[in-house]
Amino acid sequence: MRSIAVPGTTTPYTQEMLMIHRVFRREAAQLLHFVTTTGAGDVSRARQVAEAVREYIGGLHHHHGVEDELIWPLLHARAQVHDDLVIRMEMQHEALDVTLTTLQGLLPRWEAIAGPADRDALAEALTDHRQVLLDHLGDEETLVMPLVEEHLTTVEWQEVGRRGLENVPRSKVFLALGAILEEATPEERREFLGRVPLAGRMLWRIVGRRRYQRQMAALRGGAV
Repeated sequence: MRSIAVPGTTTPYTQEMLMIHRVFRREAAQLLHFVTTTGAGDVSRARQVAEAVREYIGGLHHHHGVEDELIWPLLHARAQVHDDLVIRMEMQHEALDVTLTTLQGLLPRWEAIAGPADRDALAEALTDHRQVLLDHLGDEETLVMPLVEEHLTTVEWQEVGRRGLENVPRSKVFLALGAILEEATPEERREFLGRVPLAGRMLWRIVGRRRYQRQMAALRGGAV
């Protein structure tokens, strides 16, 4: 996630955060569907879905780690009148960490035998996680992003975006880009791709988009 100010303004373009949040909302719902529709004893499918859950967990951990390090301290220092909101964000991150730890602990047994009881336990944990996630993302978007626009500089916001991409392996860049663009509006897509270097845009159009579609088809099958 890279960020610049909208032309003619000097405030961070926080719409990008909403684009990232769409990815987590979509993946949390899809992973729950993938788990509940995996047949008893289908170890191959369980392993495939478990790997997707682990990638999701790693991505959410990294996303929140960047916020913990680069956003909340600045808002604590500059928006003290709204400190209660920032503290709420931090507490929600802690609650989400608990749900992710639970998910991580349930994966090995389920992917080993794909038993129905383990599947149901994982589905319940994903349901609990998703509710905490949705509450947090909604609060962050409506209550905290306006504070970011007011109290962070565009340079500081750009650093948030740069750090957000740091742990994406080169082999998964197209996967990350496709996930962000999948539900983007035409305006958001133009804005986002407009800041990708020309070579990257060409690779995305020639190779990346189809690669992303193939990867998603392999994971989703007939699921939407």
